[in-house]
This record gives sequence, C-alpha cells and structure tokens, in this order.
Amino acid sequence: MDILHIHRYLSNEASAEEKRELEHWLDESQKNKKLFESCRKIYNVELAHSYSYDVENALQTFRSVMDAKVQSKASIKKLTPVKRKTGNSGLWLKVAAVLVIAIGLSIYAITSSDIYKIEEITETLTGLTIDTAPGEQKSFRLKDGTRIRLNASSSVYIPSDFGVDAREVELQGEAFFEVANNTDLEFSVETDAARIAVLGTSFSVRAWMDRDESVVAVQTGKVMVRSVNPEIEKQVTLNPGEYSQVRIGEAPGPAQRASIEQFFGWTNQMFVFEETPLKDVLHQLELHFNVIISVVDSSSINEPVTARYRNESLDEILTYTSITHGVTFNVESLNNNN
Repeated sequence: MDILHIHRYLSNEASAEEKRELEHWLDESQKNKKLFESCRKIYNVELAHSYSYDVENALQTFRSVMDAKVQSKASIKKLTPVKRKTGNSGLWLKVAAVLVIAIGLSIYAITSSDIYKIEEITETLTGLTIDTAPGEQKSFRLKDGTRIRLNASSSVYIPSDFGVDAREVELQGEAFFEVANNTDLEFSVETDAARIAVLGTSFSVRAWMDRDESVVAVQTGKVMVRSVNPEIEKQVTLNPGEYSQVRIGEAPGPAQRASIEQFFGWTNQMFVFEETPLKDVLHQLELHFNVIISVVDSSSINEPVTARYRNESLDEILTYTSITHGVTFNVESLNNNN
C-alpha cells in the first residue's frame, strides 16, 4: 500500500476500487491499522482565526514523522515524489501543505442554528427583501405555498403585488425553490443575467453577486430559462437533472446533464464538487464559513476539484484540498464574535 493511496482515501478522492483495496489492507494486520491511524492523525489540523500553511517547515516535520514509520519496515512502499501536471510540485509538497502552525483553535461553523425553521411570509404590503449574512441560511414559505431556501450572502426581493397578477421574485446570490403549483400564475425568478419561469417544480439558482452569470439547475419538473434582456429571444427548457448557464447580455447556454447534486448539496449541509474550479470551491467555503481564503500560488486557482463533504469543518476540507492539490492557503475569519 503506497502513501499516495492512503492520502487519496483520507481526502475522499479515492475511487470505489481504491477504497476496497485499502480497507482490505487494513484488515490484514494490526500493524497496518496502526500505520493508517498515524497517517490520519497528521490530517487532524487545527485552524486559527488567521493562519497560513508554512510549506517548508511542514515538509521537514512530515519527513521526520514518515521516515520513522518507513524505517520500521511497515508495509508501505518506498516514498517517491509524484509530480503534478504543472511539474513544479511532488507528493511531499502536497502532504506538507496540510501541516499548520496553529496560533489558536477555531472551529468554523454555519452561524444559523435555525436553518430548518421555516418562516411564514404572509404580507408584503410595501415589498419585502429577505437576506442572509455570510455563514447564514434561511428558509421561508411565501403566501402561495412556495418554499425558498436562501443560501449565505444572498437576498430575495418579494414585491408588494406578489400573487395578484404574477408571482415574481428577484434574487441575488443562491437559493433553492420549491414552487407551489398554480396553473393560472407562473412563478418567475429574475437575476442580473436570467429570467426563470415555472408553474410548479423545484430548482436551484446560483447568481453570485461578483460573477457575470447565473446557473439554473432543475431537480423536479420543468424550467424555462432565458436572458433577462428582452431583445434576446432564445430560451432553453430544462428537465430534471439538467442545468444551464446564462451570462449577462447573452442567450442561455444549452441544457447540460451532470450530477446536479453539486448545485443542491448545500441545502443538506453538503459540499459536492465535480470538476469544480478551485476558485469556485473557495468562494463557496468563504460564504458558508464567513472567512476570506487566499491562495499563495494563484496558478492553481482554476484547477478542477472533485470531492464530497458532509458535516466536515473548514479545517478538514482545506486540509484535504491542500493534500490533493498541493495548495498553500491563507485564511482570515470575518466573524466578529471570534
């Protein structure tokens, strides 16, 4: 069992076959289990309110720990550098990046403890804006029965005449909609780039305020997507399991099929990344944990990340990401209470 195999397993990037192989190896002897636990402990990294990964010092620390293990002739193959596609970093660098000099302990968590509490919106006499802070989510139900889950750093505007002649809302940020069926009045969501229309369905809209595009993904039913620009006539119909991207001032992109769980995972406190650019991964983590994350080497900012996390802390997620991508992060907390 080589060290890279163990790292892929601990970072949730191992294939099903690799997981079975490692689990079989663990069952072979108590020595293997002890070695595996030694590797796992290296992953248990503590975060400070502001911290950085010191790669060079971490490299020396990790080498001294693992050299002692190798000298014990445990059943790990010779540790050899594994070059990344960029050609400037090896396995040692990937592993070293996760060893942090911690100034203090800080566990980042979502700030709202009532994310599953549903607020009833019955009156919008003057129009109503519902927003969330970084690290906060809200769930609410409109007077027509439509339920909206609002992600962190997002806002929804509900006009005063909602439900009279139309059911229209405006979104900035990210939200999941479970639309109550009404054959007389379609439900529409407008972002800076797109207009989404449905009768009764569930779908997610991502319209981050610092991006020039909106992404619409459908869970159930059908959704019609077009540009917010009335001069652009092209529209796209999305079925369950499909998504479309719409850039400001452009027609919607074609329907694409993918594991759309990456667009809905946040509603179940999950992060699902599938070939997601690292910059988008970090953006989602910043919104959810109310932090600022910077990358020391920006050349890796667009590298694809494939991983799945549920209930992991920020330190665990960044630890795994560092191992698999050889990236050094700086993190600063924005939580004034910490």
